[in-house]
Amino acid sequence: MGRGPTGDVGARQGLIVRFPALENRNFRCYAIGQMASIGGTWLQNVSLSWLVLESTDSGAAVGLVGAAQFLPALLLGAWAGALADRFEARNAVLVLQVVLGAQACTLAAFVFAGTPPLGLLVGLALWQGVGAAFDPPVRQGLMNDLVGETDLPNAVAMNSALVQMGLIVGPALAAFLIDTVGIAWCFAVNSMSYVVMFVAIAAIRPAELHRRPRAAGADASVRAGLVYLRGRSDIRALMAAILLCSLVSFRLEVLLPVLARELGGGSGLFSALTATRGAGALLASLWLAGRVGASSVRTLRVACVLMAGSLTVMAIPHPVAAFVALVPAGVGMMTVVVGTLAGTQVLASPEYRGRVVAVWFVAINGGVVGGSLFSGWLAQRAGTSTAFLVGAAVLVAVSVAVLRPRDRRQPVGPFGNLSSDPASTRIC
Repeated sequence: MGRGPTGDVGARQGLIVRFPALENRNFRCYAIGQMASIGGTWLQNVSLSWLVLESTDSGAAVGLVGAAQFLPALLLGAWAGALADRFEARNAVLVLQVVLGAQACTLAAFVFAGTPPLGLLVGLALWQGVGAAFDPPVRQGLMNDLVGETDLPNAVAMNSALVQMGLIVGPALAAFLIDTVGIAWCFAVNSMSYVVMFVAIAAIRPAELHRRPRAAGADASVRAGLVYLRGRSDIRALMAAILLCSLVSFRLEVLLPVLARELGGGSGLFSALTATRGAGALLASLWLAGRVGASSVRTLRVACVLMAGSLTVMAIPHPVAAFVALVPAGVGMMTVVVGTLAGTQVLASPEYRGRVVAVWFVAINGGVVGGSLFSGWLAQRAGTSTAFLVGAAVLVAVSVAVLRPRDRRQPVGPFGNLSSDPASTRIC
């Protein structure tokens, strides 16, 4: 028997109570475009990693391309944050869809023409990286404009859930397209996803945006943002944690294709492993988005230990061990990522938020650049088991030494409104 109108309304109200950001029409438009965009991005990332591995048979080459994708974010991230604090976020996101869509079209054209040389793939990865350097701070700023201060933590966690849905859909679609019509179509489909995102952002009603204070003059400079951050040891602790984790422990996109090869599998196994990790991360994102109340820094510490245990299990060279461990690994990774990002945004003053978030992305992308090269080299020299064990050791160190709360009751994470007063929000 179907539900009546009253039941439908009650279900909708329950969903909104649990995920309040969905009540906002503009956020729903954004969410539709984001799902398509992230699915396309992961479709391209997985396909590009497999293309490089197939053409070079080198884990180090996979790491090199991965590093090229994130190096521009490391170099340009602070200026991207200054732009996010100064200009209209909606317009900036629209421009970025054109830049990134053009890169995807170019990559697709070269792959349709044949197997591009490694140098060309690195160059195209750098192009993507330049656009991606400006994307996170302006996109996070757009979310602030969409929902305002009250629902921002929920919006951050919901956005992470969308990212993880894309992480599941993208690799699965990659495996299907590679086996049926060829890898070039993976990049072509990704280029179409940017059209969907452009239309979705264009549908946002500017009159309904929650416009935050914009910095101007000297207050909008990169230096002013760094001076502000220097006085915030609470935010710096979150950034130190994400930097170390990203540098050594989170580089599964480099290790999983090599692991699939070590286990005797192909692109199908690689895509399945990636999607399994995404399933765990999606569970964590939905839990974070729907949780009511504040979370202490202890949650981040537990997440680090959970992923450390998962990486230890993954060091066992067996497909069952990998699949069993990847779900809790995804849960631990996403809890740390969302917790540190949302905590950084909520703790920062609105007029500095774009630059502070940009520094967070510089930290995580710096870890991606160095970690991609390190993980690829270590997997090439010592195997993935050693790389997993080294990552586990670093996660334990972060939990014990970096995330040391002075006040264990202090909330840190995407739950609740935290004070932006430095004296009242120190976590280490």
